[in-house]
Amino acid sequence: MTVADSGRKRVGARQPARWLLALYAICLVAAVPAAVPRPAQEPDGMTADQLTAAFDHYGDTSGQWSGADRTASVRLPDGRLLWLFSDTFLGPVGPDGSRPRTASFINNSAVVQQGDELRETVHGGTAEEPASLIPPPAADQFHWIGDAQVVGDTLQVLVNRYRRTGAGPLDHTLLSTALATFTLPALTPTGVRPLPLGDRISWGSALLRDDGHTYVYGTEAVGEAKFAHVARVAGDDLGGPWEFWSGTSWLSDVAASARLLSGVGTTYGVQRVGGRYVLVTHENNLVFSADLVAYSAAGPTGPFEGPDYLYRAPENEAGHIVYDADLHPELARPGKLLISYNVNNVDDAVAYADAGIYRPRFLEVDWPRRRPDRRDLPPAPAELTAAARGAGNADLAWSAARADDELRYQVHRRDITAGQTHFVRLGEPTTDTRWSADFLVNGHEYEFRVTTLGRRGESTPSPAAQMTATVPPPPPPGGVLAVTGMTGDAALRWDPLPFVQLFRVYQSDVTDGRRGQTLVGTYTGTSATVRSLWHARTYEFTVVAVGGGGDSPPSAPARVTAFVTPPAPPGGLTAVPQADGTVRVSWRSLGPGISYRVHRRDLSGGTTDPAMPALETRATHLARHLEHDHEYEFTVIAVNSGGEGPRSTPVRARSRFAPPQTAPRELRAKAGAGSVELTWRSSVPRGWHRVYRRDLTARERDFTEEKMPVKGNRATIALLRNGHEYEFAVAAANQAGTGPLSEPVRVTPQLPTPTGLAATAAGTGEVRLSWRSAGPGFAYRVHLRDATAGEPWRTDRYPVTATRSSSVLLVQGHRYEFRVTVTDGTAEGSPSGTVTVTVR
Repeated sequence: MTVADSGRKRVGARQPARWLLALYAICLVAAVPAAVPRPAQEPDGMTADQLTAAFDHYGDTSGQWSGADRTASVRLPDGRLLWLFSDTFLGPVGPDGSRPRTASFINNSAVVQQGDELRETVHGGTAEEPASLIPPPAADQFHWIGDAQVVGDTLQVLVNRYRRTGAGPLDHTLLSTALATFTLPALTPTGVRPLPLGDRISWGSALLRDDGHTYVYGTEAVGEAKFAHVARVAGDDLGGPWEFWSGTSWLSDVAASARLLSGVGTTYGVQRVGGRYVLVTHENNLVFSADLVAYSAAGPTGPFEGPDYLYRAPENEAGHIVYDADLHPELARPGKLLISYNVNNVDDAVAYADAGIYRPRFLEVDWPRRRPDRRDLPPAPAELTAAARGAGNADLAWSAARADDELRYQVHRRDITAGQTHFVRLGEPTTDTRWSADFLVNGHEYEFRVTTLGRRGESTPSPAAQMTATVPPPPPPGGVLAVTGMTGDAALRWDPLPFVQLFRVYQSDVTDGRRGQTLVGTYTGTSATVRSLWHARTYEFTVVAVGGGGDSPPSAPARVTAFVTPPAPPGGLTAVPQADGTVRVSWRSLGPGISYRVHRRDLSGGTTDPAMPALETRATHLARHLEHDHEYEFTVIAVNSGGEGPRSTPVRARSRFAPPQTAPRELRAKAGAGSVELTWRSSVPRGWHRVYRRDLTARERDFTEEKMPVKGNRATIALLRNGHEYEFAVAAANQAGTGPLSEPVRVTPQLPTPTGLAATAAGTGEVRLSWRSAGPGFAYRVHLRDATAGEPWRTDRYPVTATRSSSVLLVQGHRYEFRVTVTDGTAEGSPSGTVTVTVR
């Protein structure tokens, strides 16, 4: 089910993002990409400033969508533009621009654009209880969006499935890739089909239709490095067979997929411009880079040249993280690349305090770029040397170039051991001829080179200098401080360490003297917010620094006793009567970690419901087992580990049943011994039904209603007369009355017939009989006659309950016939087969 929220609600402000993307540090983020040559672009397109402003306005004023990441786009056949997102915050933002902690959070969504206006948000679930547009297969798993395309009247979306491995933003692992489909134009979901692609590469970083194929780009994450891969399908159906580029040819085995280049994001864009292919990505050859770069190639498989540095995002200077660049050719103006990128913050508090952080930004760059005449470029530096220093850095030195008086130098680095395919810029240009390169990994071999920057451009690079890094483990973090919050949270801070960008936080519950340590998560800054702590319990936290030389010893512990404020009363309580006599009670969610107790009172009956209050973990409750036309009052209490909060304002609703309007169908009857088993189909398969019967053999003209109603679609009617023909009908029923009767069915109950009758002459005028049981609870009558004397059939005086009997005082030498019937005390069934025996 999809839900489209459109409305314009109260104006809010700007909002934060989700620290979940701090995964930039080393994790394979998940959102995935976009870059299909889509249907014809509009001649004038949209400017980057217009798009950035449109998403800011929509996030501030829609009251539905306040921020997300990934930012894939696809043009729909009716002209609308669909924006697809991964992690998404829903709901309004506050007047101060903050996002409430109770804001709904889902792992994927969509926003529909009509013309130049963002119109509606599309997600799963309901407006009151939203869920991801593409639902997870299990509670600890989720889907992040890849790229998308339209095939006929179907929207195809590549998604990657992940499993959570902890509470931190980097704690997840790739499981697989799947293809989600939606029918157009209604965007009705039609399924999520797993693709046999394994868990090494997150596919869908970009899509490109070109020369009779659809190229599918993906990202392989290995430690801090990310590598681009490419596959393809013939035509445009992603559900068809895939081929994978091995570096030299196309093969059907995904294991043969070869790396194209390093330094891509989990999302990037690929677009054909003229006769060449351009790949735009956030620079990932350097952790926490602010740069967006482009690589170009003569074909979709490379080899790719570059990088060309396109843009340095200013958000990094404010302490935020930049990631996941993408291209949007369907909106780009002629001669320009339209690029989006995402922004987040590793600090949870910052992400909630400013809703505007966690939204896409857009920029435009001219492409293709003009290249300067090499004869006008300054000369490259000479005599570059690189020497390892034990503190984990490399000292570089080179000879000055001779050119104009505005010369500066740019240092570039390549991590050979990590498999980096291209050099990456380090820091800002310098006028000095020395440089110290840091953030190296112990034992890794590096190449460095330097370029000269002059008035007319940048020189070719100098010859490379190599070195192998020697990096000791970092010392334990100092200054670890933990401050308890009011909602079961603790804010942790610690001092920064040189050349360390990654920290692991561990937690122990020491309330009862226990010290079992668990990993809270992995963080990229010097702060973390730990949540879901239990009220009045004492916790101890330690921090481990992760550097190029390995893990540090743990820090000195910091201890807090958690405090959880009881929750506020739930607001927005509504009670809506349903046609089946139930009442749907809903309220605004108070966020994760909250459960609810729903109390009700029967005002018409004058009593409080004696049952315990209903317990709910979601912000909705369906009140059942109500009396027809009774008025009920409902209140809700929110509960967390700090206890119960105040009761909500009560709401009232009157339970009303509508008599069933549809007759049951496909009534079937199976005859038994004195009983009939009935089955049927009904519009209320778990509801109540009335059974009606009449004895046709006894010439009953009217149906008689069975005394007890039955629940469900099955009933057994007993105490019937065997051998009589009956007619049955069924009707659905509730407190408001009985619905129409089903078509009747006829059946005749019968006693079973014994089988396996055998007779043995025992001598002295006795015959012994035996037969197989006809079932439990039956008695049998033995019938016999002296055939030699021409005697008619006669019945033994007494019935027997066993499956054997003896007849005595028979005439020796005469031939006797025997048969057996089942009796219920009032009737007998059909006789068994006859056996003959001569008495001795």
